[in-house]
Amino acid sequence: MSVVPTLRGMAWDHPRARNPLEAISADWSRERGIRVQWDARPLKDFEDQPLEELATVYDLVLMDYPFVGFAASSGLIAPVNDWVDAAYLADQAAHSVGPSYASYTWRGKQWALAIDAACQVSTLREDLWAAAQLGSLPDTWRDVAALAESRRAAPSQVAIALNPNHAYCAFVSVGVGIAGAGFWPMGEHVNAAAGRESLEFLKSLATHVHAASRAADPIAISDRMSCTDEILHVPLMFGYSSYARHGFRPHTLRFRDAPRGASGVRGSVLGGVGLALSARSRNRELAAELARLIAASDVQSGLYASCGGQPGHAAAWDSPDINASTHDFFASTRRTMEHAFVRPRVSGHRRFQQLAGALLHEFIWTDRLTTEACLRGYARLVDSLLADWGRERASTHGRPN
Repeated sequence: MSVVPTLRGMAWDHPRARNPLEAISADWSRERGIRVQWDARPLKDFEDQPLEELATVYDLVLMDYPFVGFAASSGLIAPVNDWVDAAYLADQAAHSVGPSYASYTWRGKQWALAIDAACQVSTLREDLWAAAQLGSLPDTWRDVAALAESRRAAPSQVAIALNPNHAYCAFVSVGVGIAGAGFWPMGEHVNAAAGRESLEFLKSLATHVHAASRAADPIAISDRMSCTDEILHVPLMFGYSSYARHGFRPHTLRFRDAPRGASGVRGSVLGGVGLALSARSRNRELAAELARLIAASDVQSGLYASCGGQPGHAAAWDSPDINASTHDFFASTRRTMEHAFVRPRVSGHRRFQQLAGALLHEFIWTDRLTTEACLRGYARLVDSLLADWGRERASTHGRPN
């Protein structure tokens, strides 16, 4: 009796990730006579878990783009160029949402397919907002600060995801809003004046926001916002289109662009997910076939989106039907997506994100660090862990920051 091949994939633990992958794989596996098993890990592990722990076990891995430098140098991931033809890749590049596709490009090769696109945006409970008679949505960070202060003791408050990893992203996003592209040039330190202003703004904002903000990631904030009446507005967190779909949770969320900073820029950090093929896969051709299917334009605009996914292909973002089913999630956040900041992608960033996040979280939520001490600590981490970042400009294609 012949043994039926089994493909194993690793996603992260949310319906936005699991549901479309499982649905697409189920249809494909029936046609091909292949078993496909998708496992999932918590969001924190997706952001931090070493790639070497995954690529040795799984055929397909959902990867955060800051891992791309390590993926390329480690030999753990097969370059996409080896298992996708040039025409397919050209379509993917031409239909990238913001810098999603380019964020997986490194030293002239592609290391993952951008099957999911995201960045930090703002979120609203329209029913609570209307009941509170608050008028127009806050458009600037100054507006956000005034709103948060006014709602501090209200039944429905402002919240923002500020656990360590997301404190790091918020610091960068607010800083980009203050100073534009010059906030953190590639291979350099953050602009000192803008960094100081970003830190002090977030520390002040933290005194007025919902208490869950201190430990929450975007999934926890979105769940609390959509299942209780405690939060009516989030000015900045990674958008999850799942919560904009009717019936996903008791209450539907509406997503909009991120606030503008003093520079006029809507600062935001790029998120999203890349689908990578393990170089150690024993079923490489089958795994590549499934990956190409998942990222294909018609699938991204069809089954992937209809099963609750957040597609990475622009054809889905442009679709009137998909926008109608998500209260215009994609159309309403596209402007922010197009200018999202790409985090460093060198090997040291994994550790940098953990340590910088812990440092910034301590500053924002305690009185143990001065602003200057926090900035000095951040600069030391840049010097010690991101020393190779300056060379990224010469070694990559696309739109690095």
